[in-house]
Amino acid sequence: MPNYKLTIEYNGADFSGSQVQSRDLSEIEEAKPRTVQGELEKALKIYFRTSENIVTNFSGRTDAGVHAIGQVVNFKIDDELLSSVSSEYENIIEENPDKFLIGLNGILPEDLVLVKVKRVADEFNARFDAKSREYLYKIFVRRHKPVLRLDSLTWVKEPLDFDAMAAHAKKFLGKQDFADYSKPDEQLNSTECNVLEAELIKESKICFKFRIKADRFLRHMVRRIVGELIEVGKRVAAGEKYDPEHFAFISESGFNQELVKIKINKSAPAEGLTLMKLEY
Repeated sequence: MPNYKLTIEYNGADFSGSQVQSRDLSEIEEAKPRTVQGELEKALKIYFRTSENIVTNFSGRTDAGVHAIGQVVNFKIDDELLSSVSSEYENIIEENPDKFLIGLNGILPEDLVLVKVKRVADEFNARFDAKSREYLYKIFVRRHKPVLRLDSLTWVKEPLDFDAMAAHAKKFLGKQDFADYSKPDEQLNSTECNVLEAELIKESKICFKFRIKADRFLRHMVRRIVGELIEVGKRVAAGEKYDPEHFAFISESGFNQELVKIKINKSAPAEGLTLMKLEY
């Protein structure tokens, strides 16, 4: 049973997240709710002309509205199934990957595209073999709303202090417990993540980009981190004093703990977030 690795891109605006919420075949066929995985598996079934469900394995879940240009997926398909359908499908990915890409992309919807495919070792698992994942969050800072690329960035109309946000971003580096930055999940054995890189980039006076790379991410983790960064930027720009060494605001009575509340209650919108790449 050959194992194939796919790299896909998608605009998450009209998806209810990346992965199916049920393995009921009829729900996948009807795409209720519409997910990236559901659309991909439907396209694979059509391409290979089979009534059997071809199960895909994603590197990780992205929420509704979140985009990806480097999502990795793997799937296995039985050799006997391929040969029984048509001989033209035997070894097609190894011998003519471009034909496979063109064929499948002709079936996929416009907001989802397959960009790479290759055969990998039988034991390869897109989720468990990933060494790191990288996300990018785009923030547009201007009093007036932008009219372009609204589905791939977040608009903040209040002024933001870039230096304070950049300093605060360093708080998230290293191995630590990110439970306060995630949606509760009883299935998780650990909420510890190792953040390898975290930086705020000023592309222009009105465009900030937050890049973060880690061995794993919890649900809503990046959006809650960005929500805290935005709150820091707003408060410092409004005149509050901030100590970058302690990642805290200064009051007359000393350092306060208001940021604890900020990180729990503030979450940046999904549309500004994109899964960029994975390393294996």
